[in-house]
Amino acid sequence: MLKSAHFNLSAFPFLKHPSFTFRGTNTLQDKRPNWPKPLSLRSKSELARAHSLETMAEESNRTALLVIDMQKDFIEGGGSLLVKGGKEIVPNVIKAVDVARQRGILIVWVVREHDPLGRDVELFRRHLYAAGKVGPLSKGSEGLELVDGLVIKEEDYKLVKTRFSAFFATHLHSVLQGAGINSLVITGVQTPNCIRQTVYDAVALDYQPVTVIVDATAAATPDIHLANLFDMKNIGVATPTLQEWSEPKA
Repeated sequence: MLKSAHFNLSAFPFLKHPSFTFRGTNTLQDKRPNWPKPLSLRSKSELARAHSLETMAEESNRTALLVIDMQKDFIEGGGSLLVKGGKEIVPNVIKAVDVARQRGILIVWVVREHDPLGRDVELFRRHLYAAGKVGPLSKGSEGLELVDGLVIKEEDYKLVKTRFSAFFATHLHSVLQGAGINSLVITGVQTPNCIRQTVYDAVALDYQPVTVIVDATAAATPDIHLANLFDMKNIGVATPTLQEWSEPKA
């Protein structure tokens, strides 16, 4: 017949805690709350999910979303700068911004803004500016405003450029380096000009990876858009759809 076990608890002060009781002869019952499982007891799926969340957080901290030229003169205007495919991508650009905010990704609003007399405009466009004539994207004009649904928030960064590339004659590279950014996601218009030039400069500056969301960027025609995406893909640029980019990585 088994005898009840007797223990000298003085040698084990932690067992005097009210959360511990003895049941039966020699069974220790732990009544503590459900603490997190030790790593060794977690399932493979739990560990994989935890690793995925940690990886996503790390990637978000070193990634910036560039929203390029989503301004009324490019998207809604009837002038020479209108990008015909631009209006169709507005909902997807809004969605990309929402996803970036949820992930804690830095959002950089890249916009054109020109001197009313066109003194900082490319030579081939200067005929659009003159005294008494409001040229496209002139400072103070309605055309340089972002389209409805896109709003710059306090934690975002606004960058003004006067050429195709967001890196040309701007301080974008130093801002990104100072924030620890080495990965870029590109949205906006238009693919053969500002998107392409910015992407090629980003690749030349060793940002990795550089991603262009194919249905959150646009050109005058689908053929032009696809041809430029083909070229960028050939230099190592990722070209996911918005849905593919938005879904958490397994």
